[in-house]
Amino acid sequence: MIKKITQIACTLAITLFLISCRDTKQKIQAYVNTFNNSSELFKSDIISGAAAKAFLNEKKVEIKIDTNLEPNPSMKSIYAQMLPGLMGEMLGKDHASMDLIEEGVLFEIYFLANDASVLAESKVDSKELKKILSTKKSEPKGIKDILSPESSADSELQQMLTVMNRSMPIVNEDGTKIIKIEVNKENQVVYKIEVPKQYASVLKGEGAKAIMKESILRSSDLKTIIGSIKRYGISTIKYEYIDDKGKPVNDVILTEKDLK
Repeated sequence: MIKKITQIACTLAITLFLISCRDTKQKIQAYVNTFNNSSELFKSDIISGAAAKAFLNEKKVEIKIDTNLEPNPSMKSIYAQMLPGLMGEMLGKDHASMDLIEEGVLFEIYFLANDASVLAESKVDSKELKKILSTKKSEPKGIKDILSPESSADSELQQMLTVMNRSMPIVNEDGTKIIKIEVNKENQVVYKIEVPKQYASVLKGEGAKAIMKESILRSSDLKTIIGSIKRYGISTIKYEYIDDKGKPVNDVILTEKDLK
């Protein structure tokens, strides 16, 4: 996903040279035309399409990104916390987007589920962009240490996880928190999840592990997620549950076989 957006950013950077002498409305229209002509670069296991629309009088660009994700209520809160920041950072890396934002253009970004309902949305103006870039500069030094030295995962995955981890912690509806996503030396994608104090003792033991595994497998997006990480040579997801003191509570490991 990050690679696709980066490719678009490179295309837009070249286009900026051609539109730099135009006024804001002309730049908006040129940006939208370039975006739509490059929309095929967005497509992946998760993203099925993307389109931009210009609102010249309002000085606004609307971007809609179609995904293959299910409109799952429990997952929707996670997407709402993660996806806007991801797209906001990509805009901050693109000179053409930055140029428009500095001229007062508002970017409205919508991530749509496979039924066209809104999974997440974000509005990026100059104030919001400064906030995003400020968060990036002040991130903890260890945030990029998300790949074990023994891992064979590539730099594209590291970049993607780095961006995702800037959105942490992500709070689920049940009170659990995703505090980090990393790749361990076994080449597993690991979700580190903090559970509320009152649930810690209940979630211990093999019986609880079986129930948690069954609950995770109910997620309609799990197959899509595993499919998207296979390109990096990874086919296993591990969920590590810890208490509010950082002590291990339980873990659940899922592979492609579990989806059959």
